[in-house]
Amino acid sequence: MRREILRPIRCLNHLNLHRSFASKCGGKKSDGKKSDEKKKNAFSSLMKPIKEFKRKPGFKITVVGAGQVGLACCAFLLQRRLAKELVIMDIQYERAQAEARDFNHAAVFLTDPKITACGDGVNTKDSDVVIVTAGVRPGKKSRLEVMHDTIKIFKELVPKLVSFSPNAIYLVVSNPADVMTHAFQKIGKIPKHRCFSTGCHLDTARFRYFIAQRLKVPTTAVKGFVIGEHGDSAVPVWSGVQVAGACLKDIVKNPGCGPDPEKWAEINKEVTCGGSSVSSVKGYTNWAVALTAVDVVAAIAGPYGRIMSIGTDMKGIHDIEENVVLSMPCMVTPSGISHIFEIPLSHGEFEMLHKSAKILFKAQCELGL
Repeated sequence: MRREILRPIRCLNHLNLHRSFASKCGGKKSDGKKSDEKKKNAFSSLMKPIKEFKRKPGFKITVVGAGQVGLACCAFLLQRRLAKELVIMDIQYERAQAEARDFNHAAVFLTDPKITACGDGVNTKDSDVVIVTAGVRPGKKSRLEVMHDTIKIFKELVPKLVSFSPNAIYLVVSNPADVMTHAFQKIGKIPKHRCFSTGCHLDTARFRYFIAQRLKVPTTAVKGFVIGEHGDSAVPVWSGVQVAGACLKDIVKNPGCGPDPEKWAEINKEVTCGGSSVSSVKGYTNWAVALTAVDVVAAIAGPYGRIMSIGTDMKGIHDIEENVVLSMPCMVTPSGISHIFEIPLSHGEFEMLHKSAKILFKAQCELGL
């Protein structure tokens, strides 16, 4: 049976991909503390305001969680000039304040963004994008093993965030990203085109990197996707890999599967174990995952949209019957996900995708939402 490769997200208004960004929040200080009124000084007499002037709202981003990943996200967002207004939210409010102050001291290098701290959610009001990094660090546990601890945080956090920014796009990074995205969609009642995980966008980057290293070509010369779970059951789509426009499967015999005489399948393990190879030494990963999240935000902030392997509810794609969050190539636009690409898969890849879906669906059911 022939299938449509391009699947639109029905709940997205396709006639308005360029979303109208929310207005800035007021001057109310987080945690019940009133902001200091601006004090006039002698120099103020030189500044003559124009009454008709109205400040245009900037692109407002909230990063939830001031841990290693959250702060790395903040740094890259500011460095790439993606946030005109940035809110750092953490339950440890004084720490969030200190981090915001540290960034503000470098405002001259960052084209003067507005950077504030938040502990109770008030300053996150009317955010355009909310990056959620809060959760329990896996450590020696798998991503799926820490979900019961992280869900406790989400049950308190999600309703608060959604109440302040009901129209925001929510990007979930917290582990396990796929299951936590499902939880966020359920708890916050957010449609799947506005709430998604970074998913296999990082796995895809690793996949392209390791192939490029073996072939001694630039990573940008390699095209391909990893789909399914962002974790142990991720599915590298070897059948679709292209290098400099040439299909790898037309040149190499059974790359990544079957007899595979050149042992390309070794890359599969490097992709799924890439994070643990770093965290086993550092105790965590932060740079690559933060760059991944910021790359997704860049697609949201840009005018045209981009295709990347991210995670949302994939019911109906490749005969998946359950409401399960996993990654497929998606068109990410200023209004969220507009389309899901049902890319061609080999029989083996199709079976692996369904195996991944079953693992994630079982994990979702264990949350009892």
